[in-house]
Amino acid sequence: MADAHMTDATVIGAGVMGSAVTRACRAAGLSVTVWNRTPVRVPGGAGIASDLAEALRSSPVLVLCLLNYAVTREVLEPVRPELDGRLVVQTASGVPSQVPTLATWVEAAGGRYLEAAILNYPQAVGTEHCFTVYGGAERDYQEIGPVVAALGGTATYLGADPAYVKAYHTVSAAYYYSIVNGLLECAAIATACGVPLEEFAKSIPMYDPGLRSTIDVGVELMRRGDYGYEQAPLTTHIDILRNLAVLADEARVDHSFFSVLRDRVQRALEKGYRREHVAVVYEQFREPDGHRERAATLPTETPA
Repeated sequence: MADAHMTDATVIGAGVMGSAVTRACRAAGLSVTVWNRTPVRVPGGAGIASDLAEALRSSPVLVLCLLNYAVTREVLEPVRPELDGRLVVQTASGVPSQVPTLATWVEAAGGRYLEAAILNYPQAVGTEHCFTVYGGAERDYQEIGPVVAALGGTATYLGADPAYVKAYHTVSAAYYYSIVNGLLECAAIATACGVPLEEFAKSIPMYDPGLRSTIDVGVELMRRGDYGYEQAPLTTHIDILRNLAVLADEARVDHSFFSVLRDRVQRALEKGYRREHVAVVYEQFREPDGHRERAATLPTETPA
């Protein structure tokens, strides 16, 4: 991957994720140069570079493990000429609209750009449980094959558009945090109801088959735009959600998602949906002016 005078990869950023990437690469037998803004202990016997320009010159492949796109630009701006001839692999968090700007900035400096996303905790990097996605020129993806292999697990090339990788990553992250929100709120309700947290945790896997079915069936119905479904129609969901919203209120949970979902299901019922799958609520999220229209109909309070 590199000539005898260069390391196989340079990792910029030695935080938790950058350190995990470095360890995985070293464990796979790759030589690695590491640079970090503050002094750190470099994992896995990698070489530490005190000078950023030196670090960039040390390898044809730069793996960026910085916090976000703004930090990336801030760090690289002073040494931008050193990007010439380098393949830049960006792993920072961000949104799809930020990708083209950074890619163009790198390419204008003579570099090449790949977007990458690591869809798991750092502890999974280098193991069979790691899941990574990549986007950009296919030849560039092939070039970083040794790094991809070092990270382990399942690696997927998503095509030539690097922004699509960020879209893929962000919607996956959004789903993750929706589950986290549910976990935290339901744990609070469990405590209020006198259910020990360990017992609550044991109950969660009981719903795994049903959740899997909701995902698989729901995605297919959303794709078709046909929501007829007799197994658990909206009339069933609204009754349960009303009870859960009351329970959340009794547990003094602020801004409960149960109340929000209850109101969305109620709105679907008012539109005439009764025997449909709960996935029909998806259509409400696709109505860009729906919220404003509803807000415009709400009565305003008259000051006393």
